[in-house]
Amino acid sequence: MARNVSSWSSLSCLPDEMVLNCLVRVPRRYYENVACVSRRLRSLVRTPELYRMRSLLHKDSVYVCFCDRENYSTDATYLWFTLRPTRTTGYQLVPISFPSHCFMFRSSTVAVDSEIYFVGGRPNPTELWILDTRSGKLRQGPIKPESRRIASSNAVGVFGGKIYVIQDLIQDETEEQVYDLETQTWKVVGVPVPDEKVDTKPMMASSVSLEGKVYAMDNDSIIVYNLRQGTRKEKLDMPIDGNWVWCICVANNVLFAFFTKCGLMWLDTKLNVWRVVTGDVQTLQRKLYGSAMAEYYGKLAIFWRERDISTTITTKKRKKMNNNNKEEKIWCALIALDRVGEGISGTVEWSGVVATIPYVCQFLHCLVASD
Repeated sequence: MARNVSSWSSLSCLPDEMVLNCLVRVPRRYYENVACVSRRLRSLVRTPELYRMRSLLHKDSVYVCFCDRENYSTDATYLWFTLRPTRTTGYQLVPISFPSHCFMFRSSTVAVDSEIYFVGGRPNPTELWILDTRSGKLRQGPIKPESRRIASSNAVGVFGGKIYVIQDLIQDETEEQVYDLETQTWKVVGVPVPDEKVDTKPMMASSVSLEGKVYAMDNDSIIVYNLRQGTRKEKLDMPIDGNWVWCICVANNVLFAFFTKCGLMWLDTKLNVWRVVTGDVQTLQRKLYGSAMAEYYGKLAIFWRERDISTTITTKKRKKMNNNNKEEKIWCALIALDRVGEGISGTVEWSGVVATIPYVCQFLHCLVASD
């Protein structure tokens, strides 16, 4: 411990520019731990300058996966893209030749450094698959322990160098399985009792991690699993009734969600209430259709679908045309985030079409991997 204090004392004597040059080489997953060391480091890991430096070194990449929504069999098509800046159009989703496998559809995913982990897919829910985004190679990890009973769904999060897989069982219980990234071993850590106020219906279309908690969303609800308290299951109230969630993500150590009725909101974790992100970002609310969201160098990258069927085809022919011949545009908006008093403002810095995909495809995964 004395050595760690001494190391920080030496680092604290350096100017911000030199400290940032050190932090930019630290994997992103450690930033939350770094922020706990001191107020100065907490400020530096959240400064826009650090994200600007990471972008210059191409440290982070957004990966988006689409799948054929009309064919969920073993023959389903998976299309992988990564977001990259261009000299002319601003940004585009560039196709990547990543492997395709049937487990990608039913699995829960999480990115750790430059690797994407697929957990609990079909047809073998005990399998763990790991995709190295640098080499594009897929490998199988250690077999996951079998659940005591059938799990209705999975939520996945990363905390303290471990991947937590939280499974909702059909008998209204929750099972937690932990994968140690260093030892590459699995461990089952018990079955806690759910909070009485929590609905334990099948859910978890997507999940993210923040400050020792896993936030798992379905269309009409968000459930919180507190890893610091034995994976205690907590209910997070929606802003208003009947307000569905399009997508969620964590950016700048803040949880953001795009709701159908309230638009983009952020979670005030001190009061556990949702607050509206002010600014022109709310103009996107009426445009979103089948959307996804991820952090992109301290900003939000929001993707959505816009159907694009050629107007040169007559109405009669359209009815007979196979969906495989249709295409639709994928749009993206980059949102700059700023603290304004006690709130957060979002400004649309850029928006445009980043890809054109087959009409039969839908968003499946949207993750950020880092070098």
